Amino acid sequence: MPPFVKLVVIVAVVVLAVVLWGRVMGRRDPDRKLVGLTDAVRAKVSREISAGHKLNAIKIYREATGAPLTDAKSAIDNWFVPGRGPGVRDAASSWSEGRLTDEARSRISELVMAGRREDAMALYAEATGASSTEAQAIIRTWDTAQDF
Repeated sequence: MPPFVKLVVIVAVVVLAVVLWGRVMGRRDPDRKLVGLTDAVRAKVSREISAGHKLNAIKIYREATGAPLTDAKSAIDNWFVPGRGPGVRDAASSWSEGRLTDEARSRISELVMAGRREDAMALYAEATGASSTEAQAIIRTWDTAQDF
């Protein structure tokens, strides 16, 4: 093998190793303390998602947890998915905070039992001021978890 080709191969291997090292280690600041997913951070992420600011939500999540971009994106994508995301609990708090009246709750139950989930989601969103994503998360679990 000619020396020039050997040099190119060696440089390519070194560049690949540096790129992989950078991706694995990321841009971590060792002096920065991570706060984790506190209630305040979860509420902030939920508000950003509800407002349609997914990139801001990913940024907030990463700053709080130190998660890599792919993990943060996955977490935000699943935020309001029942059984996977912490946002379902945040959305469900609308009942415990009193934003959903007994009348609206019974009407939503009737709609869910009649198989009219889209109407139930719209009514939930209108009654609580929740986003369509939050409403969808709640209505998906409405059958099995009505006692919010």
